[in-house]
Amino acid sequence: MDRTLSLQAFSFLALLSLAAASGCAAPTDDADAESSQDAVTSSPDSNKLLDVPFYFSVPKTAITTEVNRAAYSYPTVWNTSTEVKESGLRVIAVKQAGTTPAAKRLARQDMAKQLAKAGVLQDGDIALTFRPELAGTLAYPHIQMGATHASLVYTKDGQAYNVDSPLDEEYVGQFNTLHFAGGTSATGTVDTGVDALHILRPAGFDAARRTQLQKWATAVAKNRAYGKVKFQKDYLTPIFASKRMTTTQTVTQLGKIILDEGTMDLPMYCSEFAWHMLALSNCSEAQIHDAGPEGAACVKPVFAPMQLVATDAQSTGLAEGPLVNILGAPAESRADLVKQIFVDGNAGRLSSGHRAVAEQVAPLMAGLAQYYGARAQGATVAMTASAAGQLNAGVQNVPNYSPTSFIVSAVQSAGLRKIDYVATVVFVDSDADLAKAKRLAMPSGSSIPE
Repeated sequence: MDRTLSLQAFSFLALLSLAAASGCAAPTDDADAESSQDAVTSSPDSNKLLDVPFYFSVPKTAITTEVNRAAYSYPTVWNTSTEVKESGLRVIAVKQAGTTPAAKRLARQDMAKQLAKAGVLQDGDIALTFRPELAGTLAYPHIQMGATHASLVYTKDGQAYNVDSPLDEEYVGQFNTLHFAGGTSATGTVDTGVDALHILRPAGFDAARRTQLQKWATAVAKNRAYGKVKFQKDYLTPIFASKRMTTTQTVTQLGKIILDEGTMDLPMYCSEFAWHMLALSNCSEAQIHDAGPEGAACVKPVFAPMQLVATDAQSTGLAEGPLVNILGAPAESRADLVKQIFVDGNAGRLSSGHRAVAEQVAPLMAGLAQYYGARAQGATVAMTASAAGQLNAGVQNVPNYSPTSFIVSAVQSAGLRKIDYVATVVFVDSDADLAKAKRLAMPSGSSIPE
């Protein structure tokens, strides 16, 4: 790959990181409020519940977490992607009685109760807002795998709740607030809500760490970090970079803020907050209270912040999630799969914020398409390492943790995976879709696709 291509790809990826910020939109923004059309529609294929493209899917080999299907009432379906047989989503179909915010709130609260009781939602899980309606639009939402917001799950009295940045009433709740159920914001912006959520789980979390996470999350949901964790819109500037601190120090400072001992403001975007809370979960209140200026030794990130593209075989870049599925497909089909990511589709399904970013990056699509094409044709990470290094250097080698980083972590090979994919909750409106889901439900006693 020549230097010209590298710089083109860098420019795209830098804007891509900025685009991710629109996913964790603050309540006054409309960038994560998509079009008013139904977000989740049934597939005409009698053997599939949904038409989901490969770039919004996970490899079947990445699905190793069992779910207790007998403990909840919803059907569970293995939904193969449209193009790649070995990729898809494990869908838990939840019926909602209509599309009004009130109906959506009830369905999401019931989901939070049932799936928490069944252990499908646990302390420390990430509920990743997934927008299936972004399929067939433009390249940048395809590269982000349709993920636009990261919520942290915690439990209370046997039920699941979410705590997010922004730490306000439009996000924090029981998956029943404005972001999830829709409605009109305080500024008059209409949000249609969220009709699909990826449930992702930190690999290797034990009961002790989940219990500690629950304590931290319950506290911050109650005290809202005393106003010191404001919403941060700039994804290109993680808090550790803007504060010139280590991540150990910023995680420790977040803990001190939750204990009402913090001395600084710590603005964070949604996935940054979730990432910090997971790293904090390895620490007790006493360890954070006693920590010195270098931070608490107990801080333990679930995964390292990611570069934009990988420079070695032990990592995956923020922009390379769909590439994992391409490389898992037969070699003869990969070139066509690359084209599907970068084709111009129906931009009308994008919000105004997403459309604005898409227009900015449009001239740079050819460069990134060539990068994907080279890897799809067999170029190894080692062969592209020099170019990848140039891309990362273009943003001063500052790694990051956008919402997409969680699902990118989940699609890596078993030896590298730091996040486990659990399932994708999809809210359906019609009795016909629910009946179809029941007919397609995985065989009794099975929860891992074969």
